Amino acid sequence: MPGHPRGETFGRGRAPRGLAAAASLLAVLLGGLPAWAAPFAGTGHAPISEKVDSLKARNQALERARRAALEAALEQVGPPDAVQRKKILDDATVWTRSYRVLQQGDDGATATAVVSVEIDTGRLSKALALPVAPAAKEGPALVAVRGEGCAEGAAEAVAQRWIKAGLLRDGRGGTISAASARTLELRCRELGTVAYPRGVVVEAAVVLRGEGRDGAASATATGFAPDAAAAAASALESASNQVSGAMSVQTAGGLRLRLTTPWPAARVRRLERVIAESVIGAQAVKVAAVGGDGSVTLKIDGPLSAAELQERLAAVQVPGATLVALEVEAPDVVHARLQ
Repeated sequence: MPGHPRGETFGRGRAPRGLAAAASLLAVLLGGLPAWAAPFAGTGHAPISEKVDSLKARNQALERARRAALEAALEQVGPPDAVQRKKILDDATVWTRSYRVLQQGDDGATATAVVSVEIDTGRLSKALALPVAPAAKEGPALVAVRGEGCAEGAAEAVAQRWIKAGLLRDGRGGTISAASARTLELRCRELGTVAYPRGVVVEAAVVLRGEGRDGAASATATGFAPDAAAAAASALESASNQVSGAMSVQTAGGLRLRLTTPWPAARVRRLERVIAESVIGAQAVKVAAVGGDGSVTLKIDGPLSAAELQERLAAVQVPGATLVALEVEAPDVVHARLQ
């Protein structure tokens, strides 16, 4: 049997050229390849000795070539933090799974390997970002309280209850941004007396005003009691509970990305994956709602503002589609479209 030459140039396997091209195209269409994948070359060497035979040295050279390709990718992405760089290089085999051997062999003393590695630079950029503590999101600030027709102090009592629960913070007397400013209004109106069983009916409205549709909430309720004061208190309790429930949902955290023309669904799944892997600050991404108009809303958790998300979406690349970031609709909502 003829011996193998010392120097070899080969790939991981051979396939008909047309079949390989079709397979590559299918992988892209299915989103199997990273959105930001780029090829990086790496060369590795390993000495051959009495303790390290030719085969083992070749394997060592291959590992070092893959690591060298990863180091080249790190240099291109940007100056990394030393701790993060070491952490990534320690997992070099994970980052360099998709590689092709361009050359591998030895001269009897040294083994050499040359590889081309596809590395997801978007995901790498995110991994290089220094871990930061989640930014404390500025909560809604109460700037004014008004009451009309209700018992004295009723509006302030509701305000203090919400402040204590953490739904609002007291911003009266301070400098508050327009986006976080909230005004609380209570209105009470006696509707009349019921003859049997004798009692009074009072209607109460609780309104929280703020910028944007997500900054406002309101509810109206009626209360029945033997006297007007008790009926008003009952109505206010019911209405304020409805509004505070809506506020709890709004302040649960996270941003929302509302997508128009998102279909087919595969594009949405690719976008979820790309944002989670490549957008710095995005810790989790999932579908939160599907609108009656066909729009899809993604919920994005992490220390990001809507403006930061809008800016970073400009660099996101989705296989088979183009993401166009349109506008910040509310303090926690960004509107975009897939085309």
